[in-house]
Amino acid sequence: MRLLISVLAVMVIGTLSQTFAADANTAAPAPETKVAPAKPVAPAEIVIETNEPAVDPNAVVLAIGDTKLTEGQLAKILAPRMKQMAGRVPANMMGQYKQQMRKQAMEQTIIETMLNEKEKAANITVSQAELDEQINKQIAQQNLTLDDFKSLLKGYGVDFSEYQENMKKRAMFEKLMESQFVGKIKEPNDAEVKAYYEQNAQQFTTPESIHAKHILVRPADGNDPNKAKLEAKAKAQELLAKVKAGAEFETVAKENSACPSAKEGGDLGVQPKGTFVPEFEKAANALKPGEMSDVVETQFGYHIIKLVERLDANTTSLENAKAKIAAELGDKQKEQIVMDYIQNLKSEAKVNFTNEADKFDLNPPKPPVAAPPVRKAEPKAEVKADANAPKEIKADANAPKTTSEAVKTPAEEKADKKAAKAKKKADKKK
Repeated sequence: MRLLISVLAVMVIGTLSQTFAADANTAAPAPETKVAPAKPVAPAEIVIETNEPAVDPNAVVLAIGDTKLTEGQLAKILAPRMKQMAGRVPANMMGQYKQQMRKQAMEQTIIETMLNEKEKAANITVSQAELDEQINKQIAQQNLTLDDFKSLLKGYGVDFSEYQENMKKRAMFEKLMESQFVGKIKEPNDAEVKAYYEQNAQQFTTPESIHAKHILVRPADGNDPNKAKLEAKAKAQELLAKVKAGAEFETVAKENSACPSAKEGGDLGVQPKGTFVPEFEKAANALKPGEMSDVVETQFGYHIIKLVERLDANTTSLENAKAKIAAELGDKQKEQIVMDYIQNLKSEAKVNFTNEADKFDLNPPKPPVAAPPVRKAEPKAEVKADANAPKEIKADANAPKTTSEAVKTPAEEKADKKAAKAKKKADKKK
């Protein structure tokens, strides 16, 4: 359930499950394009140096009723997060970042504790079969084996049992929220659907795309790059001749291609125009569906390209988009219900912090929004608005400028002074 996953991310619940759920919902980009490779790669082992004094792992950080969070438990939560960010956050900011993560982890514990109480009160449970189904779905969406998936988790500093626990929390939360949605979701009217369609036109436009397969031969690493390139090109020409002689393209790709797409028979999927490097794009665009290119050289090596199909740019009509828009608007309502529910939970929480430095407000006041300046206007004839139509606020072209718009920039002031000086000089000549 995409909506609840996004809300969980906001709540900082089950951080690892969020990471992999998000990965699964992202279409894998074609290898050898300008974007990242399809298969997720675990981060390299990084040692994080710290000069922080040792703390007692059994020291209690906070307590919510009978539930206690210790320094040891907190350190275990923080470790994989800090590992993920090592190298991505400047060393001089790691201390500040860790403090932010510490606060998030404490807030996570508070919310989870409160949710556990609500789930127990509602007798919500998740069976092992339900949990296995969710996990297998996640693994399948990422096109990984169970062993590959476990290795990926290990690279993030989390074992499979921890991941299962996070997935269980998510499933429990989804069941709890489903009960909150009953009778609260309003069906959008035609005016609201149309307004969404017009305001999000890009969502309903599919760019010109191609569906291609390829076989890639990379030059081998060595001391003589020219020799390696000649050998790679010769190998590609040999494979091209093999396919032309009747060998199945997909089989040759699986057995010989150096691209991760090899396991899919070289299939790069449907990609929008401009995704591939120019040489590849030009060769693919010159083909008709079903045709195969000669050997094409790019920065990645030598390719044999097969065009599966070409798709023209297309715009989904409002009529065909209605169901998707209604679902999207329904999700937005659900998201607000979830956020309100979490805010209420945090308001109910009775938290005891051990250290004053760790204390924070679970429901900080929202910053006040400055009221717009009141401008007098001539009375106009009353126009009755459609109560169901979405409100649209149009800028008044004749309205006086706001203070920021009226203030000249330094460049404008300089230009004005220059013009005034020139005028003064011209006046003296008269």
